Amino acid sequence: MSTPIRILVVDDDEIFAETICDGLAARGYDAFFAVRGEDGIAEYRRRLPDVVLLDQNLPDLPGIEVCRRLMDVSPDSKVIFATAFGSYSQAVKAVKAGAYDYLTKPLDLDQFFLTVRNAAETLRLERRELINRYERSRNRSADEITGVSPQAAQIRRLVELAAGSRSPVLITGETGVGKAVVARAIHKRTGDDASPVTLNCAAIPESLIEAELFGHVKGAFTGAQRRRKGVFELASGGTLILDEIGEMPLNLQKKLLTVLEEQRLRPLGGEEEIQIDVRVIAITNRDLDEEIAAGRFRQDLYYRLAVINVHVPPLRERPEDVASLTAALLKRHRPHTEIKLSPEQLQVLENYPWPGNVRELRNILERSLILSGNNPDPAALVRATTPHPEDEIIRSSNGEIRTLEDVEKEHILAVMRRLKGNRRHSADALGISLSTLRRRLSFYRKSGIAVPAPGGE
Repeated sequence: MSTPIRILVVDDDEIFAETICDGLAARGYDAFFAVRGEDGIAEYRRRLPDVVLLDQNLPDLPGIEVCRRLMDVSPDSKVIFATAFGSYSQAVKAVKAGAYDYLTKPLDLDQFFLTVRNAAETLRLERRELINRYERSRNRSADEITGVSPQAAQIRRLVELAAGSRSPVLITGETGVGKAVVARAIHKRTGDDASPVTLNCAAIPESLIEAELFGHVKGAFTGAQRRRKGVFELASGGTLILDEIGEMPLNLQKKLLTVLEEQRLRPLGGEEEIQIDVRVIAITNRDLDEEIAAGRFRQDLYYRLAVINVHVPPLRERPEDVASLTAALLKRHRPHTEIKLSPEQLQVLENYPWPGNVRELRNILERSLILSGNNPDPAALVRATTPHPEDEIIRSSNGEIRTLEDVEKEHILAVMRRLKGNRRHSADALGISLSTLRRRLSFYRKSGIAVPAPGGE
């Protein structure tokens, strides 16, 4: 149940004030009064009313002075002057003092109650907009591009340029560098309050991805019992984020290019084309130049997506960003507690190569906070994550150097066993896409290698 609008009446005519309060209370308002200016100011400070009905002539203070002092306490309240000695000059002074409206006595009650209702509605809308601005600001701050390096500054510049355009954007970089953060930052700076629609191209089976992208009509395939919109239709008028675009099946890339070029699509099984208006932000951790050379990615699609190309470099190439990222991540995990690392701890973090990039930094800090409360020791945790010095070569029991393929296979299978065969959790822990993990496991099975039984996706 919402809190009733509070209304303060300040008038030296007690009978008039009581009568007005009774009328307001009958309409659901919380109304109360004072007969002197100083008493009205004290009541205002105590209860912070939403609307004030203020007499121009009070026994101790002019109404204009009372209005100014009320505005000093809380300038968003709506003050309505009511006086039997109205004049144009007095009305001008009242408005300059911050008044919402100016009425003359005897009051036209219908007009008065309408004015009060309008004042309350105006205040409600103003407060809602203030909350919306705060939420937008808070959400935007969570997706800020943190860092002091020249690379971080370049990313921020490209984000601002991309936000001012409807052209496609391609965000590239290793796993864990924060590509999704960049995508959200671009979207939020467009001023669009709606959330972007996101599709992970690697998470959808190849047989279903066309329907996920473009939708389908009833009867398009077995199980299609009704018309269903795809992500392009759902995102029309806003932003579509295509994560892991490098995993897009080659046979769908031409259709995707056509949709991007023409901003029109035909749902699976449909006969009529649908007009759309979508800004696409594509993300990939693959080297698309290599994918193009290998024939796995269309060059024309690459050029269409990379109108604006934002490359997010790995954390090891910008160690000067580690300190600011650490501070931001600690603040996010403990928003009400100030946590500062020692220079020695920060030095260890800056010297570490961060193969898992910002995601690894976040996980290490989060683990440290869980294990040690508000006194994290990331240095010890970093050492725990690097059991082998960088220059140590992994050898077999007979001293021979082991192949990278063998090391990768054993590591993947060990992670799978530890996570009880859960494919998705294993892929996340390994820093690879789910489709990549599936391909590796399929290859191992064909080679006669035992693979842990599936424990969920």
